[in-house]
Amino acid sequence: MSAPLHVVNFSTTASASALLDYVRPDMDAVEACMNAEVGSDVRAISDLTCSLLKAGGKRLRPAMVALAARSWQANASRERIAMVGAAVEFVHMATLVHDDVVDKTSMRRGKPTANAIFGNGTAVLSGDYLLARAMRLLAIDGDLQIIRTVSEITIAMSEGEVMEIAATGVPDLPLADYFEILRKKTAIFVEGCCRAGSILAGASQEVSDALAQYGFGLGMAFQIADDLLDYNGEPSLTGKPVGSDLRDGRATLPWLIAMQEVSPSTKKCLLKAFGNSALSDSEIQDVVDILEAHDAFNRTRDTAREYVEIAHSALSVLPFTPARECLEALTDYVVQRSG
Repeated sequence: MSAPLHVVNFSTTASASALLDYVRPDMDAVEACMNAEVGSDVRAISDLTCSLLKAGGKRLRPAMVALAARSWQANASRERIAMVGAAVEFVHMATLVHDDVVDKTSMRRGKPTANAIFGNGTAVLSGDYLLARAMRLLAIDGDLQIIRTVSEITIAMSEGEVMEIAATGVPDLPLADYFEILRKKTAIFVEGCCRAGSILAGASQEVSDALAQYGFGLGMAFQIADDLLDYNGEPSLTGKPVGSDLRDGRATLPWLIAMQEVSPSTKKCLLKAFGNSALSDSEIQDVVDILEAHDAFNRTRDTAREYVEIAHSALSVLPFTPARECLEALTDYVVQRSG
């Protein structure tokens, strides 16, 4: 019999960690599974993957697997949740490693990245190793629907990454392209994690589709809120300086909203700042002031809330359980978080 799940009192100001206390035993099982899987006879791979695990993280994606499963079947197999949860986290970790190499990132959340420590070649190939480990876990679990779901996640994310690279340096990116990049890069992953959890819990197609819709809305809202935090977040919490997307030439929603409305002279000032890695803090603040003057931040937050409502509405088919309550609380968290 599974160990008892934690009971947690939710609040809209709770941290992500507190919101996930209900599935803490599942998360401990995921962590144990990951630690058991990352070993390698090749010292460089073992060192790199172990350092990634020690770096930690919110583990939101395996948590989505666990919460989706337990929202339908409270006694869903912890062993299966651990294997599928570890697999999706390995996919996530691999994409972060590859992203850091592509973006030439040397620090993530205040710590040196894998490529900064081990070099680009070792980092890329170790990311491939993590993907292979993910596929191995899914093969052991053996559910073809889940294997197909995670495979489709990986395909979409790869497409989203390439789309984002192509869009870098494009200051007037069409809004449709922006939202499609978000869908492929982030939302489909969260959507797939929720669907995978529903499948292993034996949920009906209706429930599985609803949980996938929840994941889509949550993923879109999360990424839009993340783009907002790039301009007004606290660096000590976000792990990156204010204006990183601006300096890197990434057109996100606050920027695109303002670009549609600014005067020609103001647009000229914005374009001068876009993609300029040498921008000072005061120059970043000048851009922030322009975006604020056009209400870009409030309107971006409103868009995130629209996706939150999509997520919230999708949960109506579920029974009232602690897992559903946690899923509902997460929708409030994504638009109120500060890091």
